[in-house]
This record gives sequence, C-alpha cells and structure tokens, in this order.
Amino acid sequence: MEYKYIERSKSKLFIVLHGTGGNENSLIPFANFIDSETSILGLRGNINESGLNRFFKRLRPGVFDIENLVEETKKLKTFIDSFIGEKGFKPQNTYLLGYSNGANILASLLYHFGKVYGPIALMHPMIPLKNFQLANQNNQKIIITSGLNDPMVSVNETDELVKILVENGADVTHKVYRYEHDISDVEITDVKSWFNQQ
Repeated sequence: MEYKYIERSKSKLFIVLHGTGGNENSLIPFANFIDSETSILGLRGNINESGLNRFFKRLRPGVFDIENLVEETKKLKTFIDSFIGEKGFKPQNTYLLGYSNGANILASLLYHFGKVYGPIALMHPMIPLKNFQLANQNNQKIIITSGLNDPMVSVNETDELVKILVENGADVTHKVYRYEHDISDVEITDVKSWFNQQ
C-alpha cells in the first residue's frame, strides 16, 4: 500500500484511513491534533475509481462490491501486521481511525477479525456486510460518529451497526452531530477526548 509515515513515539502508532477521493495525507492533520507525540501512518486505498482513491470497490454509491471488500480487508490486515512487526509496535498500542470509506473497511476488519489492535474510531461508517457472523469483539473499544443530516448514511443504519458490534462484545461509544457527512470541528475534538481516555 502507498503510505505516509511520521515516526515519533517508538511505543504507539496511530493509523488513519481516508474517505473516497482522499489519500495518505488527508487525515494526518487530524491525527496530529489528536496526539502530537504519537507515530502516524497514513494509508492510501488500493482502488482507483475514476481518479478517486478508495479502499475497496463499489457497484454504485452505497452498494459495495462484497468480494472485493473481503479481499481488500484481508490485504489491509496483512499490511498492517507486517508494518507494525517491522517497526516494532505492539498491536494493542496501534490505534486506528477511518473516515467514510476508510471507516467502512475498518468496520469490515472488526467483523472479520474482532479485537486485534487498540482503540478504533469509525467516523460516518456504514454496515459493511449483511448476514455476516462477526468475530467476537472481546471488549474492543470503538467510537462511532455520525451526522444527523448525513445524506449518505442514515442514523438508523449507524444505530444498527452499533447494535451489531455491541451484541458481539464491543464497547461502543456513539456520538451523533447535527451535521452532514463532513467531519465537524466538535466531532474531531470529541474523538480526541475519547482517545485520550483510552
């Protein structure tokens, strides 16, 4: 995968995954705001959709190519595990944040593998897979943020995702904002506070 790596702390790594059309640099300012002393890894999705970077293919907006999602989820885990092993980070000290498309593949990662890494932030995610037997989440710490007026993801769908994760053992904090699909200042401030409490 293409990536941007900023090495600081040798003990903690913060991995960020962009939304559709973003790149490895898109969420680094957010990561810096959340924790200015932690090493940061910004990833770029492997899929190019008409010039837009994504982490997996879709058939149309809101409809995922499930086969490709599963394939790219496994590739993502292989890449992360190889990277943190090479750099000497422990999985439990590897924190992840994904926005939109990046949040969706992180949700798929949770569905497939359960608790592997440290706390995870899913910003404006959708349900990644239907009728899927989730791996046990083993009290995985997750914060999910959503927009009450988000035209791409209904609050009902986000509520259902929260329910699914909790029923499978996750410890989920869900925050809803009166905004749309973009990340608001208050949202990223709340995510920072949440990470600092973990």
